[in-house]
Amino acid sequence: MEIRDVREAASSVPGLAEISRNYMEDFISEIKETLEGIELELVDLEMEPGNAEHLNSIYCSFHTIRGLAGLLHDAVCGKIAATTEELLETMRKYGTPAGKSSINLILVSVRFIRKICEGSEETKSTQFLGEVEQHIRNIQKLKDDIILEVRQPPVKGARIGEILVAEGALKHDEVEDVLRKQNSVFKRMKFGEIVLREKKVDVSDIIKAIRMQKIRNAGSSDQYVKIPLERLDQIIGIIGNIGNIFDSVRDEAVLRFGSNDALTMNVSKAFNMVQDVKSILKELRMVTLQQTFQKLTHAACTIIEENHLEVMFSTMGENIEVDKEIADKIVYPLGELIKLLLEKAYTETDAARRIGSVEVVAYEEGNSVHIDITGDQVIDIEVFKSDARWTEVASRLSDLQCRLSIDDMEGGGVRISIIIQR
Repeated sequence: MEIRDVREAASSVPGLAEISRNYMEDFISEIKETLEGIELELVDLEMEPGNAEHLNSIYCSFHTIRGLAGLLHDAVCGKIAATTEELLETMRKYGTPAGKSSINLILVSVRFIRKICEGSEETKSTQFLGEVEQHIRNIQKLKDDIILEVRQPPVKGARIGEILVAEGALKHDEVEDVLRKQNSVFKRMKFGEIVLREKKVDVSDIIKAIRMQKIRNAGSSDQYVKIPLERLDQIIGIIGNIGNIFDSVRDEAVLRFGSNDALTMNVSKAFNMVQDVKSILKELRMVTLQQTFQKLTHAACTIIEENHLEVMFSTMGENIEVDKEIADKIVYPLGELIKLLLEKAYTETDAARRIGSVEVVAYEEGNSVHIDITGDQVIDIEVFKSDARWTEVASRLSDLQCRLSIDDMEGGGVRISIIIQR
């Protein structure tokens, strides 16, 4: 962090520059100590994500850093601290538990501020400032997503225009004007497309409105009961045995009375009903990838910390559902692939290298679930695939009826894709 001397004042008051420098060094030392305290609190927060005391402590620490950065006249450090403080304030306000995404972002803020305090030449580069800006955008997006989850449209099934009016992005008469044009001039265009064409709102407002509409329309008043998966497997097994019995009875009825006999037809109906029940129960066996991604994050962060790597790890799509057996057994292959990627792409010593990024994203496409592992470093794909661990992982995934592929994202990094057929 650059220490600025007030030269004109120093020339008129002997020793003032040295005093100013000493004060600023004290401020920097205090920031470093505060960062160490934040890291300890983050460890506790990881163990207790809903603990308000840990969250409040981290919030107060960033508030302190923000004030010290102001005294040092460091705009970059101040902006990082202020943006992170706003995220923490949003989490406090809405009672949002600390998830891995928020903790990872806070850790990156700590790393950036520490680098600025160390005063390295890297922090003055355009590349570093670009990474800071991207990090700030990531924090702001997470903050907006938290607000989006707790704010609902006023009416269930509300349309995009109503949501934009409620959010203050559009006026009611502007919505009416767009609707008139939709019914006359732009008959084949959607409401959002017309609004963007007319430049009445920003694209981010439209995206937020669409997300809010989906959240509201996805709401349900259904009631649920919890069934342990072990008990569910027992029920599926019993239903399977009943199905086998009905199958045998049906075959015997066909032999004795023919396929058009009433008994045969009723037994066939009962068999089909049992099969339907079995299919429904198998659907209930679906679980989210949340625990899988939690284990993956812990393993990845351990590797990153042990090897002192400058890599930001994140996951998305934890709410995607797969069969429990897949969710349990896919943890090891995913962990090995991430370990291999970190080893091949991020362990080279390069002091000037920017902070790397590895992201795991799950999403649905048709009747399959995709899990993509992406890294922002370019690697030799053939060398990567020649590693024995790749072959072992491919074999394990094949046993789970999963497909494995890898590509270089047209020179933009590396993407490892796993496709799970439902």
